[in-house]
Amino acid sequence: MGKTVKILHCLSTREFAGTERHVAELTAIQARSHEVTLLLESRTADFRTGGDIARHIDPAVRIVRADWRGYLGCLARLMQAGSFDIVHTHLGQASIRAGALKKAGIGGRVPVIGTLHNVYRGRSYGAHDGLICIARWQQDSLPKRWVNRNALISNWTVPCTTAAQEGPALRRKFRQHHGIPQDAFVICAMGRLVPEKRFDLLVQAWKQAGLAAEAYLVLMGDGPERACLERGHTVRDRIIFAGYREDAPAVFAAFDGFVLPSGREPFGLVLLEAMAAGLPVCATAAGGALDILEHDPASLVTPNNVEALSAGLKRLRQQPRRVWDLSSYDLAEQARKTEQFYQRFL
Repeated sequence: MGKTVKILHCLSTREFAGTERHVAELTAIQARSHEVTLLLESRTADFRTGGDIARHIDPAVRIVRADWRGYLGCLARLMQAGSFDIVHTHLGQASIRAGALKKAGIGGRVPVIGTLHNVYRGRSYGAHDGLICIARWQQDSLPKRWVNRNALISNWTVPCTTAAQEGPALRRKFRQHHGIPQDAFVICAMGRLVPEKRFDLLVQAWKQAGLAAEAYLVLMGDGPERACLERGHTVRDRIIFAGYREDAPAVFAAFDGFVLPSGREPFGLVLLEAMAAGLPVCATAAGGALDILEHDPASLVTPNNVEALSAGLKRLRQQPRRVWDLSSYDLAEQARKTEQFYQRFL
């Protein structure tokens, strides 16, 4: 953008998942050239997993936490001070509040931009000046009035130096810890254990595929469905619940294949990270996976279909490691596109 821009990012969550990683990486690269502030809740740690975005924020990014005024009150104070050139919101809670303040005239003419990390809702983004879509399905679903005020800027991957340096040792350690033979074929799925991720369907498809005699399935993550998922199968099913880990994507070095069973995934950052680690993949043909695997449709299966997912797992078992072309998912390039989008409103 040429000159230093003062950017306020707004995120109101208490976990560390794909959106939080997106915000951490975007603010870090922007802080190399601009003044970046991130408004967070007073508490940001996930009570179940302990994941916390605050531990992943670059030191160059100024963190402001909501205080006794609450998130809305603190955001109003920041916008009213008039010290920012642009406000960039993420997810519904922060976006609703920023939109309400803009309607009330707080912040003057400072542009408010939102990144859609999920579905578009007028209540959340109706007052925004511009919207960034991370997948084509989002762009296609926008009302017509957004035609000239949106941009398609996907998520990205960041090279994992830890995986390159420590991959073999991490692989050995992970497998030893979980009692998995070093030469076994291991398929991994990763995400929050919640209904929309369809881990229940994956467990059913795994059993139907009959792969337990020659492979292992590792489910990484935690959530309210974990207890239910852990019931109903035996040791012979070779399904391992590894829990939540903060060392993704480095931990992908421990596996030989990756599966994304979600009914709908807004983007599928974890899919991109698995591909960056060189894993063959199987993903449901919905949401962002359609963009990511546009040129490899054989890796896609029908969503919410146990037979299709079972067949996909069987194909995945036969696939070797591979090098994917992920040149269009470069952080520096996506950050540049984001700054170009800002420029349209400054």
